[in-house]
Amino acid sequence: MLRKLLDYQLSLTEKGKPLHAVRPLITALDTFMYEAPLVTTKGPHIRDAVDLKRWMSLVIVALLPCIFMAIWNTGVQSMIYGSGDYRLMDEYLGASASFDSYMSFVTKNDRWMTILKLGATAFFPVMLISYMVGGLCEGLFACLRGHEIAEGFLVTGMLYPLVLPPTIPYWMVAVGVAVGVVIGKELFGGTGMNIVNPALCCRAFLFFTFPGKMSGFVWAGTNPTTVRESLIKMNQDAGTGALDGYSQATKLALFNVSPEIKRVHVDAIASNDVGRNVGSINVLDSKLAEWNAATGSSAEIGSLGAEQVQSFVTTPLIDGGLGLSPGAYEDAFHFSALRYGVGHNADSSFFFGDMLGSMGSTSVFACLLGALFLIYVGIGSWRTMAGVLVGALTAAGLFQAAANLFGVDGGAWNPAQFDFPAYKHLLLGGLAFGLVFMATDPVSSPSLDSAKWAYGILIGVVTIVIRVINPAYPEGVMLAILLGNVFAPLLDQVAVHRYRMRRPQRVVA
Repeated sequence: MLRKLLDYQLSLTEKGKPLHAVRPLITALDTFMYEAPLVTTKGPHIRDAVDLKRWMSLVIVALLPCIFMAIWNTGVQSMIYGSGDYRLMDEYLGASASFDSYMSFVTKNDRWMTILKLGATAFFPVMLISYMVGGLCEGLFACLRGHEIAEGFLVTGMLYPLVLPPTIPYWMVAVGVAVGVVIGKELFGGTGMNIVNPALCCRAFLFFTFPGKMSGFVWAGTNPTTVRESLIKMNQDAGTGALDGYSQATKLALFNVSPEIKRVHVDAIASNDVGRNVGSINVLDSKLAEWNAATGSSAEIGSLGAEQVQSFVTTPLIDGGLGLSPGAYEDAFHFSALRYGVGHNADSSFFFGDMLGSMGSTSVFACLLGALFLIYVGIGSWRTMAGVLVGALTAAGLFQAAANLFGVDGGAWNPAQFDFPAYKHLLLGGLAFGLVFMATDPVSSPSLDSAKWAYGILIGVVTIVIRVINPAYPEGVMLAILLGNVFAPLLDQVAVHRYRMRRPQRVVA
């Protein structure tokens, strides 16, 4: 019955028939429901069961863990941050210490049903708008050009909502996907002709056009005003201060601190939680002795009270303190907790995606499952993924080594961001999501193996450089991949030239 209906619709799109102008739209529906009716009659033939539709469908399958986490984690954060109940927030923060306690928390009183409802309410409307508006744009261009609609937007339409905050206005979703598809893809000729990743092009347009809606306090719930009022009520009811107050700042926002905050400041604050296991312990011992002499105290590292730590860190250097301005202490306090995994900053929470961020890019575990599937089916390039990983970890490791080897007092007065553990960069933000699903886009990435390595390493290095040095943009993955897309043809050209130069050497005289 369906086949007969589709055949009838196709008959109305033949040349001279009423619907000939919209034939690409009708054929798109037909190829979506059935295999494309193409049979080769002349050689040479390439026998392969994977056409473009199946290729894109497999990528969607790889994205399923991230889609689930987009619904789940968005629902969790929406329930907690929008509740206005500080007791629920405290219960959640305490439960995040282990997987068992976390599962007990989310299943208590059937909370999982509320979580799924809130997450679905936030994610699915954005996804539907992405597909509807983006698909319409592709359909219009297909009709104007008289060619069939390619299945490329099947993946772009899903990647785009996964990298958006849950509070994004619906009209902005529509504008972003329309501009991104038109400028990032159709102006270059459509699917397979674009030089940059279309989903990232959509996000970049929104980020630079509407920065207030793409950064800041936009990562919980669907209404930022409601969440802000909820947080204010929580802090008032709990009587919290600036240091222990509830906030919806992302982990990358906590990482993005002023260069005024040095390693020694962060280590001094962390010493109350981790004791003497900090890098600049010798400098702290020396400065604390000066501070004790100046204040008449007898404090020791690891046993200072909260007020003593703040006084020690913010007392001017000439008076025996560490010289941090009082206005920067709060940022240093939160960075210290992030750096040393204190409180709700456990690596396990970051790995599974229990944190604020873009809807579908917080879970490294979900991205890892997607990566394994893409590599297994031969769609995702493991060389590109490994290149990004090598580049990022190497660059972060070099920053950390430089922070510990160069400078006064063994680098104790170097910026705190330089000493951030290399592996933690993979756990924060969208680096894992970007290296698995964005950097491996077969159209905008290189084709040759050696070029893929260079391309991945370039993206990884640029990501860390932007994160650590750029004071205005703590993420870096989006811009690094777009930069890599621009250089991809050049890297392929260099690889081709290198292969040609090596070929004569293989000829045996």
